[in-house]
Amino acid sequence: MTTQPRRPPLSPSDVAEQSLPGIGQRYELHCAEGGPVVVVIHHSGRRDLYLMDEQGDDTAAAITLSDSQARTLGAILGGAYFKPAVVEEIEAVVGGLVIDWVTLHDDSPGTGRTIADLEIRRRTRMTVAAVLRDHVPLVAPEPTEVLCAGDRLVVLGRQEDLPGFIRHVVEPGGRSSGG
Repeated sequence: MTTQPRRPPLSPSDVAEQSLPGIGQRYELHCAEGGPVVVVIHHSGRRDLYLMDEQGDDTAAAITLSDSQARTLGAILGGAYFKPAVVEEIEAVVGGLVIDWVTLHDDSPGTGRTIADLEIRRRTRMTVAAVLRDHVPLVAPEPTEVLCAGDRLVVLGRQEDLPGFIRHVVEPGGRSSGG
């Protein structure tokens, strides 16, 4: 008896792409369980999503999304709104280096202040590697970058320095004087 080899996580080779002249583009993704998923992206921006039966012959379910809805769903599926615990464990510590995401709020000490004004590296020994603002990434932000409520910061440094960063930049009541 031969067993089929276990498939690795999804890669671009798992997606079949087909041009639909006058309509747009068709993508078919073969899922680990159940039937394939077909996405048709129309030139208008509309997306049609079809969940096929296990044989791939009949449509089991279908939905239509606007461009905005599709991008929001993509961000959700990509983990922009929620990071599964297993991803946190993988990202959390690599050789003593922690890489983490934090979100600034209206009352966060870092909101409305620049990275330089906060003296983040000197005071916390952490580095702001990127800022995700309104779904737009700003990689390696300048020290003059003003941080805003809702910004998601990608920070890196040592595990033991992260709590100090959180107190100094993220948690309400942690505002320190700028000197």
